[in-house]
Amino acid sequence: MRKTVLRSDFVVRVDGVDLSQPLSDDAFTALRDLWMQHKVAVFPGQDLDDDALLAFTRRFGPLFVHVQSQLVSPDHPEVMYTKNRGTKAPVKGVLDWHSDQSYTPKPVFGTILYGVTIPAKGGETCFADLVAAYETLPGNLRDRVDQLTAVYSPVKKGHIRRHSLSAAQLEEIPDVTHPMVRTHPYLDRKALYLSPNHIVAIGDLPKAESDALLAELTAHATREENVYCHSWSPGDLVMWDNTSVMHRRNDFNHAEPRFHKRTGFHLPEELAVPA
Repeated sequence: MRKTVLRSDFVVRVDGVDLSQPLSDDAFTALRDLWMQHKVAVFPGQDLDDDALLAFTRRFGPLFVHVQSQLVSPDHPEVMYTKNRGTKAPVKGVLDWHSDQSYTPKPVFGTILYGVTIPAKGGETCFADLVAAYETLPGNLRDRVDQLTAVYSPVKKGHIRRHSLSAAQLEEIPDVTHPMVRTHPYLDRKALYLSPNHIVAIGDLPKAESDALLAELTAHATREENVYCHSWSPGDLVMWDNTSVMHRRNDFNHAEPRFHKRTGFHLPEELAVPA
């Protein structure tokens, strides 16, 4: 296993690992620790079917199943297909900054995205380091957000989902409140907990003030020095820690096919609620 740090202590590339084969306990522990330390890990050159992808994901924690069953593999509900061909919910355009399933009481701990078919240009996945964002906040602003919570919703006005939630699905995920500063469940570090796609209110602030604060925090978190954009190649597997980063997708040429498989895993029950 060879590691190359791509961006400060924020992103690491790991070569020389075949994730289609079972890892020893020691190798898995080293890989997991490396991922959590760096928040985003890139594993190029993988060749994974759904079973192998799930076997790798399952080593990290309980598997995530998306509430929108129409977006998942017909054979493996734990595998979401994100593609722009042959689906009623095609991936298209920009997907703005967000943290996965932050609108649920127990958000997904880690997300894994595996690139199968990649267009020649565009479609990069960008990550913002929310630990660095928190640490570099001006002192008065950091003191303020330390005391605040935010309301998250799966449906935010002005933000379009690629497939609308049904009334029954919305009943499963009512709005939820989380702290704006989240402590990592295993590491002694704090991060802003941001998902601009899903935050509909901050504390009891008037809407205009809440929107202005969210915009200020988002602008700070997405400064160039806090962001890494991954240009995909077929076979890349990228995993990230939703307690410590948020991400977005850039636009791409929709005349070309694009296909990724996504899995995720939860924290243990006693650590699952953001704190």
